[in-house]
Amino acid sequence: MPTVSVLSLKGGVGKTSVVLGLAGAATVRGLATLVVDLDPQGNATSLLKTHKTKTTLADVFAHPGKATVEEALTPCDWEIEPGEVDVLPSHPNIIRFDSWTGAAFRPRLARALEHLEGYDLTLIDCPPSLGALTREALAASDLALVVTTPSFFGAQGVERAMVEIDEIRRTVNPNLQLAGIVVNRVRSVAEEHRYRNEELVEIYGRTQLFKPVVPERIAMQQAEGFGQPVQTVRTAGGREVAEIFDGYLTTLLRKG
Repeated sequence: MPTVSVLSLKGGVGKTSVVLGLAGAATVRGLATLVVDLDPQGNATSLLKTHKTKTTLADVFAHPGKATVEEALTPCDWEIEPGEVDVLPSHPNIIRFDSWTGAAFRPRLARALEHLEGYDLTLIDCPPSLGALTREALAASDLALVVTTPSFFGAQGVERAMVEIDEIRRTVNPNLQLAGIVVNRVRSVAEEHRYRNEELVEIYGRTQLFKPVVPERIAMQQAEGFGQPVQTVRTAGGREVAEIFDGYLTTLLRKG
């Protein structure tokens, strides 16, 4: 079961959209997928139409035992046969666990996920910031997938994410590997986007960038607006994006 942290240290790059695109691709293949929503905003929890639970990730971080994790686990109404998606839902209170003082780091999420079995893939939607929650995600993961947009600030976010991945690998989780970089919301006619994409290639190499890039398509917004996987949007843009995420999933499963 590969566990993948999907992260960006810059907000507004479509990180949650990438998580949902991958979850949809996994469901189409018949995989059992777990989505862990570590973002206090809870966008993935909302868009996946999760069922109400007695506990949430806030309780899991407070008491990362088997009973608490299983009580927090919920199915959702956002599925395509033959696969299934379960969720560890977010809650605004998990922000209490995002502070990091530099003291000894003792991961809790990794301990909690050890109690869950039967999933083919786990996707962790990280908060768009560098704090204890992002560190928790990386400490629990096999792979780190960095999401960015072709912009100046997006490139800065990639640089900070790379430093953090290296730090967690060195100090906490030696098995953590960089899966690669997803460039999201690309407009092919924008000169700035082409320039920034080539800049990322020059810095990190073509092999680190997932191909093809994710184009800006209205199908993504339509899917989120209806609370459905983009794989159900029967337009040319929807089919294009669905095919891209299916390719990304193949890469992640191979690396994991």
